[in-house]
Amino acid sequence: MKAYSDWASARNFGLVLLILMGLAFHELYKATGITFLGIISPVNESKWEHWKMAFFPMLIIGGIEYFLLGLRGNNYLFALAAGAAVFLIVTFGGIEIYEMIFAKAHIVVHVVSFLLGALAGQITRYYVMSQTRPSLMLLIAGITVIGLMFSIFFRFTFNPPMHDYFRDSITGSYGIYKIR
Repeated sequence: MKAYSDWASARNFGLVLLILMGLAFHELYKATGITFLGIISPVNESKWEHWKMAFFPMLIIGGIEYFLLGLRGNNYLFALAAGAAVFLIVTFGGIEIYEMIFAKAHIVVHVVSFLLGALAGQITRYYVMSQTRPSLMLLIAGITVIGLMFSIFFRFTFNPPMHDYFRDSITGSYGIYKIR
């Protein structure tokens, strides 16, 4: 295991990279039209599609750290899943709470929630890595959560539920195929 100061540096660099990647992912599919990129980045302006901006950059950065920084162990994927979950909950929970109180969240609320979610997710990820002992059960739990989330994003990109949370706020369509 790396020393905490090395982890802190990695966490801080990862946080900056996570924010930049998340923001870039907002336009990734729109700029390219590549179907695969639509699985990992928003294909429309629905609330649900924006979850991809948090989840997939966290996974990509986690993968980079895993290979380049040697942050390994059977608890690594569990910590990554926990960090991604906290990122999603803080970001989108914050937006929903704001909207419940004030009716509509402006772009500043979305950006601030994203920044706070990224920070909370990174802190959670490194905290879980440093405070849990590697175990097969944590490895299986991490793989299960990440696999389940990836499967849900894949399915809902192509076949989203016909619910307001999945509807494009601009066109009124759903999913990558612009279903009406």
